[in-house]
Amino acid sequence: MLNLISKYPRAFAAAIVLHIIMAIVFTMNFEFTSKVIAPQEVDVVQATAVNEEQVLAELAVLKAIEAKKRRTEKDRQNKLDRDANRAKKKRLEEQRRLKKLEQNRKIELAKKKKLEKERKLSEKKTKEAVESRRVAEKASEEAQRRRVIELEKQRLAEDGRKKAEAEQKRAEEIERKSKEKALKAIEEEQRIDDAKVRKAALEAEQKRLTASRGVKTQKIVDRYVKLIIKQVQNNWRMRDVKPGSYCDVFVRLMPTGEVLQVDAKNCVGGKLFKRSVEDAVRAAAPLPLPTDKSLFSQFREIKFKFDPKD
Repeated sequence: MLNLISKYPRAFAAAIVLHIIMAIVFTMNFEFTSKVIAPQEVDVVQATAVNEEQVLAELAVLKAIEAKKRRTEKDRQNKLDRDANRAKKKRLEEQRRLKKLEQNRKIELAKKKKLEKERKLSEKKTKEAVESRRVAEKASEEAQRRRVIELEKQRLAEDGRKKAEAEQKRAEEIERKSKEKALKAIEEEQRIDDAKVRKAALEAEQKRLTASRGVKTQKIVDRYVKLIIKQVQNNWRMRDVKPGSYCDVFVRLMPTGEVLQVDAKNCVGGKLFKRSVEDAVRAAAPLPLPTDKSLFSQFREIKFKFDPKD
């Protein structure tokens, strides 16, 4: 009972207040009813018992409500604890993340400082190297300029010497060419005179040889033309012709005597006669030619008169 009172003080106080109210109501009711009807005690005792049971039921309800409140409070507290734990965990994770970020930032900053220091050191070294190179280049340029001036002086002196030598050589060359020209003129005049003499002698000899060769060659040509005409006549098959018939025959020959082309022109005697003459020339091939091949140019194209009376 004491445990219940300590656990549920509000409910117990409410029950006491309820009992007091019920007692007052009961007293008032008893005084009123005692005046009217005396024999009612059994009912009052019974009502009191019923009221106690109701109080206990109400206490049970209050206990249930209180238990539900405690559970709700406990659940809320558990939820708050879980939320607090999650928040704490999140806060710790955030702190760790921030700490790591800070560490990374410090590392990165240290790297940047190191790189900046190295960059500045490199720039310093570069500037020193550039300055050193500039000084060296300036000294080299000055030395180069002096060397160029010296070389220019030497070149001018050499050019003057070469110019003088060239002038002297040019004068000597002009004199030499003048002498050579005069000598060549004399030699050319002598050569022309000698050539004229030789040419005159050669022409005279050539004329003599040509005349002699021409006479001999013409004799050979005439003889072989006659042989060709005779061979053509031997192969001519037309016998009934008009008196006075003839043709001018043009023949192109190969070195072997074969006929490349034959053409009878200015024919007197009709077309049949003309065709018979051309057929006779073709039938007479190969035509006789000199054994001396150098004479073939005289027989490459020949012309002769074909007369059946001959």
